[in-house]
Amino acid sequence: MALNKDNIRKIYELLPHINCGLCGYGNCGQFAKAVAEGNASPFGCRQNPWVGYKISEITGVRVPAFGYQQRSYQHFIGPRLGPPPSLELLQKEVVELSKRIEGILNRIDKLGKRKSSTSSISQRA
Repeated sequence: MALNKDNIRKIYELLPHINCGLCGYGNCGQFAKAVAEGNASPFGCRQNPWVGYKISEITGVRVPAFGYQQRSYQHFIGPRLGPPPSLELLQKEVVELSKRIEGILNRIDKLGKRKSSTSSISQRA
């Protein structure tokens, strides 16, 4: 039983500690206990499913190195064509996305101001 408690502690330390419940358990501690006892998949954490590989090492479960990624996330990320993008390309993409987000937030802000000025005009009338 001491080894099981040690495994629960090790597993718990790897988890995000946000107690979201997306794994099907009330909190990260309950999930860690269920995994250590063999009642839950090491890949059950929906906040960080990649931690399942490290959890698998702790519990002694052997999994293919890339099997989880290819089976579960392939439809989200699509097939990778060619080499991974360079750091410069990723930085450029982040800058462009930041500009788009800033534009969206500015439009939302303007809509909020327009709505509040419209409601204050209607209250005067």
